[in-house]
Parts: sequence; structure tokens; C-alpha cells
Amino acid sequence: MIDGVMDAAEIRRVVAESERPAVRGHQGDLHLGEVDGHRIFVKAATGNPLAAAVRRWMLRREYEAYRRLEDVPGIPRCYGFYDGRYLVMDAIDGRSLRDAVIHDREQFFGELFAIVDAMHARGVAHGDLMRKDNILVDRDEHPMLVDFGASTIYRRGFHPLNRVAYRFCAQHDLNAWLKHKYRRRWELVTPEDARYHRRLLFDRLARHVKRAWLALHG
Repeated sequence: MIDGVMDAAEIRRVVAESERPAVRGHQGDLHLGEVDGHRIFVKAATGNPLAAAVRRWMLRREYEAYRRLEDVPGIPRCYGFYDGRYLVMDAIDGRSLRDAVIHDREQFFGELFAIVDAMHARGVAHGDLMRKDNILVDRDEHPMLVDFGASTIYRRGFHPLNRVAYRFCAQHDLNAWLKHKYRRRWELVTPEDARYHRRLLFDRLARHVKRAWLALHG
């Protein structure tokens, strides 16, 4: 059943019937299939025993992120983590922000900010929104966020390293939102939006490395 606990045998069938994965990623293979007429993606932990163990751990973390974000608009529905190796979610019919045409950018990025804000309110920082493929644009030009494999989840209690990592990733999400909205044209950023930006040490180091590389190979 798609609306209840799905049958693990159906998930295994989807993987077995896929001639090839729709996507091969660092977390494993992404298979596209159908259950009860509903299109789903199955992310499967694959590889040698060590690689598969690491990927299972990563998928468990991603599943925790999806559980926290249940019912947040703009986040695909997750149906569970099966057999300790299969993460199942809605197959989103959308295009990457890299390839999509957006006619009303103010509305789109306003909606995207609302998703990021709601995500942070649930204690999840995506951490990889600079990558445009993790922001999808659906048929009605609404944003959807996918691939929470690099996410950081806020932990209650005394977890100082988690606090540092979470604040870094949350700020990275906001910086990515601004970069995409203004297409790196920082001179166009409004004062209202500028308050969400803060340059991170990692960004500064990356910029210096890029400049050095261009100087050597320019």
C-alpha cells in the first residue's frame, strides 16, 4: 500500500526490475519504479561490503531528515527505509534549477526561502543547496528540495560540534539561496535579502584557491 507501510517485497521488485539505475550517486543507486500506480524513487545502498555499510549509514541519516520534514511543502514524501538499505520517496516530476526556465523569479525564490526557513525550523540544514540539481522546479514552477544525504540534523542536549556543524550548514543554505536568486550578481542584492548573507570561512578559502588556480593556468 502506498499510503501505509509499503511491502518490502515491492521495493525489492522495483530494484530488481530496473534494468539500470536512473542515477548513480555517492550514496548508492537511484531506481525509478511504480507501486500501485504511484511513481517512486528507491535509493539503494550498493557496492562492496565497506562501501555498502557506509551508504546504509548515510541513508539512515537521510531518512531521519525526511522524517523531521514530513508534511513540509516543497519536500518529497518519504515512505520509509526498508531492509536497512532502501530509502523510498516520491518521484518528483521536475527539472533541475540548472535547466529550468522560471518566469516569476520573485515568487519562486520567495517560495524557496519559505521551504528553507521551514526546514531550519524543524532542525534540518540541507548543506548542499549550492548544487542546482538538488533544487527542482515542478511543472507549475514551484521549488522542491531533494537529496538530503549531506544534511545536518540539530541534536538536543549538549552537542557542541553538532551546533557548529548545524549553524555552518544552515548559513550555507541561505548563502546558496541568495546566490541562485541573484545569479551571483551581488551588487543587485536588496538590503532586505542581504541580512541573510554571511561569508563563511570555507567560501573564502575556496575563492583564494580558485584565484590561485586561474593565475597559474590563465
